[in-house]
Amino acid sequence: MMLMGLRRQVLDVSVQVYRTQMARGTSGNVSARDPESGMIAITPSAIPYERLQEEDIVIIDPNGELVYDHQRPSSETPMHTLVYRERQDVNGIVHTHSLYATVFSVLNKELPVVTVPMAAFGPVPVVPFRFPGSQELAEEVVRCLGYRQKAVLMQNHGALCVGNTVEEALECAIYTEEGAQVSYLALLAGGLNPIPGRYVSAIKEASQI
Repeated sequence: MMLMGLRRQVLDVSVQVYRTQMARGTSGNVSARDPESGMIAITPSAIPYERLQEEDIVIIDPNGELVYDHQRPSSETPMHTLVYRERQDVNGIVHTHSLYATVFSVLNKELPVVTVPMAAFGPVPVVPFRFPGSQELAEEVVRCLGYRQKAVLMQNHGALCVGNTVEEALECAIYTEEGAQVSYLALLAGGLNPIPGRYVSAIKEASQI
């Protein structure tokens, strides 16, 4: 029953990802982990968001093996499972192809902390390009996330955000995209003025209390 609730969470977040246009068609992916069993609910491969149903969400084990459902899990399953194995604090992952975050990933440019919400998890570094769905990409993402990072950009690919819950990961993805949009428009208008580092540290510490 608990795993069925996990599927519902993944579906609800996937609907929000689609409605906010942070992913289109079958791009991006969403997952959530049950911290007690270690089982993972993840979006399926090749099913458009607008057609997703709760029964389409796939249940896999920590190694990516199919546990429940007839659908194929996301092609980015190696990335999700490796993040969960390396980060016990993470129980939700949202990978988006949101427009402005992807622009910064194409520029191979770290996203600075330009908004107050971003101070809780930024700045957002860029992971070097690796073949989508590959173990190499999974390893680069884990390396860049380290033990505390909550958001990364994947070069020419999009953004990946993590959280203690999948809803928290979604919030991080929303604020990452907002920060990327603000940064892009600020650059067009003449330049960036990131929040000073000492304030970023203070906000980050306050958010962890």
